[in-house]
Amino acid sequence: MLFALTLLLATGIALYVAPLLIHAAERYGILDHGDGKLKEQHKPVAYLGGLVVFIAMLVALSVTQEFDARLMALLLGASLVVSVGLVDDLGTLVPKDKLLGQILAALVLVKGGITIHLDAVPWYVADVATVFWIVSVTNAFNILDVSDGLCAGVGAVAGLVLGLWCLHTGLTAEAFLCAALCGGLVGFLRHNWRPARMYLGDTGSMLVGITLAAVTVMSQYSQQNPVAPLITPLAILAVPLFDMTFVVVCRMHLGLRIYHGSPDHFAVRLRRHGVSPARIAAGAMVITALCSLGGVAAARADVRIALAVGIMGMAFSLLAGMLLWRVDPRKVPAPVPADRTQTAAEPRGERELVG
Repeated sequence: MLFALTLLLATGIALYVAPLLIHAAERYGILDHGDGKLKEQHKPVAYLGGLVVFIAMLVALSVTQEFDARLMALLLGASLVVSVGLVDDLGTLVPKDKLLGQILAALVLVKGGITIHLDAVPWYVADVATVFWIVSVTNAFNILDVSDGLCAGVGAVAGLVLGLWCLHTGLTAEAFLCAALCGGLVGFLRHNWRPARMYLGDTGSMLVGITLAAVTVMSQYSQQNPVAPLITPLAILAVPLFDMTFVVVCRMHLGLRIYHGSPDHFAVRLRRHGVSPARIAAGAMVITALCSLGGVAAARADVRIALAVGIMGMAFSLLAGMLLWRVDPRKVPAPVPADRTQTAAEPRGERELVG
């Protein structure tokens, strides 16, 4: 009951706060303008969507959940990436400063006891692996935010499945955190679906990434199935991790810097070839749900089934990558926006480290 209440409360708060922040963004010029490259909107769109989700999360959790040490550490780390993302949305950060902020946020989580448990290796190796995982997932969601409804929709589905899994395994605080994130994203989607009136920005995409990365580390999987802790998180976060890997491989193949923007994202490729943003977002949400269910099945099954799920996931990813490779985004130019005033120097979602 409290899980559903947290989700609904966060949804309602996001629905209430979003129009207020849209008005504030428009009044103070915190807007994203089309540039004829990746930013194809015809009118300026408000940033500050990440603040909508963060406010909804904090208020909902304050009502329904007691804050323990690990939850406080996660919220502190989330506050740090929200601050870094907000500064980056204003266009004043370079990639190395952004990376530093992400690493510091990950170290806050590790200091708060949120770390991967690897009994066969020293503690410092586990801590480094935790930081690497958190920073990678944070950037994966940051990279994914290149199309209306995509990052928020995938994050909402992943958060819901992960929250229900945590609830099933008795991790109440983690479950409620996911419910609050999911609810905030669902309420935000009302203004982010095509045509979007508000974007998550780096503030929101990194908030989604660090929250889900931390919860996958905090979650419990299977004591009898040693491969489930590897397969289940990868399955739940399959869409953003696939996009990040695909983008990096494409840019390396083309001799481009991996931290500079390009149209190599799967969403941009599909959009350039006639697939609507709404269909891209809906399809990604369905794929996230199916992959997440596969990950949950791997955690509940024996090793053989878990390995089969992992092998099937890898095969599907390779097939999808091969098909998308043939969809050249550079052969179809982006439409020129009607409003070219105050064009930003870099495309939305493309000031991340490798996106």
